[in-house]
Amino acid sequence: MERNPLVDVLCIFFGIGTWLCVNGLWVELPLLVQHLPERWALPSYLAVVIQLANLGPVLYTVLNSFFPRVVTEVRSIYVVMLVGFIAVILLANFWNVTGSVFGQQHSAALLGLVFFVAAVDCSSRVLYLPFMARLQTIYLPSFFIGEGLSGLIPSIFALIQGVGGNPECRNNTFGNGTVAIIPDPLYSIDMFFYLMATITFCSFVAFFLLNQDGIIAKSLAEPLNMVPLSATGRRSEERSSKREPFYESTRWSEQDDESKAAFLNRDDPSNQSARKSRPLTKIEKPIESTRSIGELSYLLILQTVICGLANGVFPSIQSYSCLPYGNTTFHWAVTLSNMANPGVCFLMFCLPNPNKYSVAVTAMLGLGVSSYVMQTAVLSPNPPMVGTLEGELLLVAAWILLVGLFTYTKVAISSMLRDLGQKGLFWSGAFTQFGSSIGAVAAFFIIKYGDVFHSYYPCG
Repeated sequence: MERNPLVDVLCIFFGIGTWLCVNGLWVELPLLVQHLPERWALPSYLAVVIQLANLGPVLYTVLNSFFPRVVTEVRSIYVVMLVGFIAVILLANFWNVTGSVFGQQHSAALLGLVFFVAAVDCSSRVLYLPFMARLQTIYLPSFFIGEGLSGLIPSIFALIQGVGGNPECRNNTFGNGTVAIIPDPLYSIDMFFYLMATITFCSFVAFFLLNQDGIIAKSLAEPLNMVPLSATGRRSEERSSKREPFYESTRWSEQDDESKAAFLNRDDPSNQSARKSRPLTKIEKPIESTRSIGELSYLLILQTVICGLANGVFPSIQSYSCLPYGNTTFHWAVTLSNMANPGVCFLMFCLPNPNKYSVAVTAMLGLGVSSYVMQTAVLSPNPPMVGTLEGELLLVAAWILLVGLFTYTKVAISSMLRDLGQKGLFWSGAFTQFGSSIGAVAAFFIIKYGDVFHSYYPCG
């Protein structure tokens, strides 16, 4: 099987566009909370908006089900990439525009645009991988490398940018108090979002080139090689429009190609004779699983709890946990923990296959570390060892371990549920989303209406 290095590079850039912008928002939080009216509560607002943005893949699923010839994979990817690029450009220009909502000032522009950015990234779950099925399987690792880089690249940009340091208390112009003066980072928030837009555009270009037959003709998977090229030399859109919906899991025998064609065109009046002349035959090949109902229930419940904490609760309280130690500590904790996510995913290629015991161990270790992190947030603004170098190093290490252990647990459970085939992955995704949503909403209401987490003004 001949490998084309150019296709590998294009797949990497295509994969980078999956979660680039959402990851970029999280690593930019140490700067955003200093300027926006939500202050320390901003992460909880973002967590809820990102969960709401899962309406994007739901909308695609519905439209693809009812209009599979119009709402095709390729067209949908072009649309979501274009929407994402425009949204990030608008973020670069209007992220600090606020408005009054129910009598309170909120980051109206940021939260509104984050919804579209997150909807684009969430939609990549149901769009990008099915598209990669068109290419030979040797290119799939390149796509996953790009997906990992979607978390690494924003973190590197954020590390270079910095936060300028911790606030300095100086006398105000009236001489009757002090104000916090925050040093400027290496480059502005606007420039950071422009960098994200540039990478997003590169991903768009990579996807465009992956649809050019002159580049990928020899890299297509075998079934797609039988589809004739269009007159312009590009792959025909009919290759997408006549495919089965992405959720279709029925397996067909080779001798039933005619029956399959009749099924896919069953609503065509001209095809009624084909339907009547030959009965539809399908072959179901259920995947046997050695896992008991109890073990499956255990894995799904654990997935729900871990995702609720990792994707909902702890991202929402990270500012309360880190900011008492200073802007610099918050910056390092956010960026390095964000880099731990792709790091663990790469590491899992070298580790033995996970089992229920390794998952239990990492989950318990993660819960142990999370108890310390939660303590620092609850005791804010006076957490343990605040104002000491040891306390800052311990907190950053705790956040890295927290994200790393939770990431391993989530990915390990998903890989174990693959024993059930597509059904297992479906339930894994459903419980992941359920847990994440419950965690984000619960954390939002506790932060906003509870008297649990407290912020402070450094020069008050």
